[in-house]
Parts: sequence; C-alpha cells; structure tokens
Amino acid sequence: MIAVIADDFTGAAEIGGIGLRHGLKVIIETRPILDEETDLLVVATDTRSLKAKEAAHVITQITEELLKFNPQFIFKKIDSVFRGNIIDELFAQMKVSKQSRAVIAAANPVFNRIIRNGVYYINDIPLNQTCFASDFQFPIGSSNVLEIIEIDNELPLVNIKPDDELPDSGFIVGEVCDYEDLEKWARYKDDKTLLAGASGFFNAILEKYILSGSYNYSDPLPFGKKSLYVLGSTYPKDMSFLERLGENGHYLSNMPEEIYYNKNFDSTIFDSWVEDIVNGIKKHNKAITSIVHSQSNEPDISLRIREIIGKLIKKVADKIELEELFIEGGSTTYLVLKRLDIKKLHPIQEIDTGVIRMKTDCKRNLCITTKPGSYYWPDNVWVPDDMQKFNNIAYD
Repeated sequence: MIAVIADDFTGAAEIGGIGLRHGLKVIIETRPILDEETDLLVVATDTRSLKAKEAAHVITQITEELLKFNPQFIFKKIDSVFRGNIIDELFAQMKVSKQSRAVIAAANPVFNRIIRNGVYYINDIPLNQTCFASDFQFPIGSSNVLEIIEIDNELPLVNIKPDDELPDSGFIVGEVCDYEDLEKWARYKDDKTLLAGASGFFNAILEKYILSGSYNYSDPLPFGKKSLYVLGSTYPKDMSFLERLGENGHYLSNMPEEIYYNKNFDSTIFDSWVEDIVNGIKKHNKAITSIVHSQSNEPDISLRIREIIGKLIKKVADKIELEELFIEGGSTTYLVLKRLDIKKLHPIQEIDTGVIRMKTDCKRNLCITTKPGSYYWPDNVWVPDDMQKFNNIAYD
C-alpha cells in the first residue's frame, strides 16, 4: 500500500485521480482507517486552513497511524504554490518517520507552473503578478520560492536544481522546468527522504518505479439529473464565465449580500436562499450556487463563508435527493463532507486533471465531483446534453 497525506480535500482527490490512471484501487479517507484491499490510501485533511501548531499536531497523529500499516512510502501532498503550513507539516511528518530531509517539488509543468532560478512562474508570469497575489487566505507577495515559504525551524531551507548535490538534511525546494525534472527528483525516494509536492510529482514517482496496479474499474456511472454545483472557492471568478452560465439557461443562485456582508444575518434570509436553490433544482434539474461579491474587510470571512456553504448544502440535501454534487475548493469540500457525515470516498472517474468524480458508502445515490479552486471546470460539465459523453481520460 502507498499512503498520501494531503493538506486539503481537492488535493487528495487529485491524487486519487492519478491512482485511477495507474490502475490502483483508491480510497480517500478523512481519517486513516485501513482497508486491506487498498493500493492507495489518501488521507484528506484540512490542515491548510489551520494554525501552524494545530496543523503539525494533526500531521503527527496521522503519520503515526499510517506507519502502523507499514506503507511502501508516505507522500506529502502540498499546494502547488506553497499556500498553507508547508514547513510545519513537513517537519512534523519527518520527525515521526525519522527522516532527515524533505524534497519539495511543488511546481507542476502540466499547468505551466514552473520554478526557474528560484522564481515561480505561471504561464511565464511571476507568481506574485497572478491572481494568487490576491488570495483571501494566503496572499502571495513574492515570486521567490525561498521568500514565499515561511520557515522558523532548525533545519536549513535551500533551492537547488535537480542535478545538484543534495544536502543530507533540511528542506530542499526543487527547481522544476519540465516533466523530466520531476522524474529526476523522484529518484530520491529513500528511507531518509520525505517526498512532497504537487500531483505531477506524485505521478512521476509512480511512473519511475512502475508503481501501478491491475484494478479494473467498470465504465463510469451515468450522470444523475438532480445536480448542484458549488462555486465555493475564494479564487477570483471570471465574471464572463458566470454570465455565460446564465445565458445557457443554468439556474444561478448567488449568496445574498445580507449573508455575505453580515455575520449576524437574519436566519430567514438563509432559509429563503435554501428554498431558492431547491426550487431551482426542481425546475431546472441543475442549480449553481456562487459567492460573487466585492472583497470584505471582515477578519476570517473565508472560514465563515465555508461554514455557511456547508450548512447550506446539508439543508438542500435534506429537502431534495441530490444525484450529483460538484464542488470547487478543498476547504469548502471538507466542510460540506463533514456536514453530510461523509468520511470515506471511492474515486470512480478522472474527468480532467484534478477534476475527480467519487462515490460514497453512506449515500449510494450520490456522486461527488471536486476540483481545486484555481483549476478550470471542463466545458462539458456545464452542458446538460454532453454530460453522458464523459469517460475516463485516456493518457498516452
């Protein structure tokens, strides 16, 4: 068994999709409960949203539990642009695993995210000049990787190229300009080295060591009719995209201003929002809920909004039996699953890179599809007549 600890849910699902691609039987848990027939066990946490000490404590506990299962190795999935408690979580996992160094290959050339000469670029634009600069929770103020990562640790932090000599200890941020660089970093899989990074690095590790299975997945289930899309990520929205949804006949229900700007909002407004979405699904089969407002100065508004979305989905699901739930944003997904009391998921379909469809044990008529907030939804997701044309992606 291979184990992965992910710092948010959509990252966990993305890893699960790579497992599908390699013929592995995949289970995603919000706690490490061993399934004896699992090839790939992915533990989805929400540590990216926690304070550093609390996140480190969670990672320590999970690593201790996973080691009891004697996995081949434990990969640490982190955000591809270093959002979150990177060093604290890695150090906690290294201490429990008795590892002296961590190789961090976070860049992902598949999405034109690279690190060259210590500078992070997306589509050849320095990271701090992209939308990530205005991230609500983790605004990026620099493109220099050693400045992005906050470190308060006794071990050194260095940035080197894949053919350079590695130090025996510390945190090593790897330069990644193409997929070949990821393959080079994958060669450091050994007992003293923790491998951490984005999904592209995990895929390179599986390919290098031919860590594939023979699990035969049946054809994807047909898509259900009653669908709810939750555009819950705080990543900036393309307004023209939302306009196109309305023009194409999708029922769009935006969070009321009274809820977004007022933490002591009237509960009747929330109840009316729930009814609006339920009626939208009944009439149109598909409804989309979004959070599009100008930025608020309220401290910790992101957490409050995610809590509201979790409560919203639970209320909607109590009133109408959903067949498909599409959610963007890892923290939003984590809280929705918590509200729905879903602890275990089985990936069944990789619709696109990072866009993963899953089944659950406790709600057999429901499929859940998630994606990271900064990724794009495939166009076909929004076209009702094209939904049934999806198949697992073929990779050469």
